[in-house]
Amino acid sequence: MKYLAITLMMCLVVACQRAVPSDVLLGSLSTERQSDGSPSTLTDDRTATNSEIVPSETVAISSTGISEEQDFEVVANSQTIESDAERIAANRAKYIVFDVEKLPIRGLTGPNVVEYAIRTDNPLGIQIYKRLVVLGDSIASQWRCDRFLSSDLAQKAFLSRGGPERDILLLDPDGDGFACAWDPRPFRLAVKN
Repeated sequence: MKYLAITLMMCLVVACQRAVPSDVLLGSLSTERQSDGSPSTLTDDRTATNSEIVPSETVAISSTGISEEQDFEVVANSQTIESDAERIAANRAKYIVFDVEKLPIRGLTGPNVVEYAIRTDNPLGIQIYKRLVVLGDSIASQWRCDRFLSSDLAQKAFLSRGGPERDILLLDPDGDGFACAWDPRPFRLAVKN
């Protein structure tokens, strides 16, 4: 029964796939010739007779469907130095240059955890502040830490309530100055780089 369901699902997936037209894979023809020798209209609004051939501006695609833009012979037949210069000039004309403006000053409220991380150099887990540890404090600390959406918010609340010297919220039971497994190392590494 399982194999029947898998087979049916595979058939449905194959049936739902769209066939890709060959003109998408191989590109459209650059000229349309008429049998009476009169000018024919090209797809990019140029005209040509049977005797003149206008190179296509479409990207050459191989029979496997992969672009041939990296093949020198194919590109040399379809592009010239002049056409490249025209394309570069057209792109430069589209450039928009903005004046440099001074960044606005953020109105931060409360302590800045990034500044605190850069200012301190003590490692994680090493006690440098005295804490009165009571049985069950680690469970209470974990419960309180889980109430914060992120460790950054917990560290900010810890610092705003007297931390790192005091820990009235029980967020830093090990006394290292970092609340709720907050890690200052990414900020310190950013400054070094």
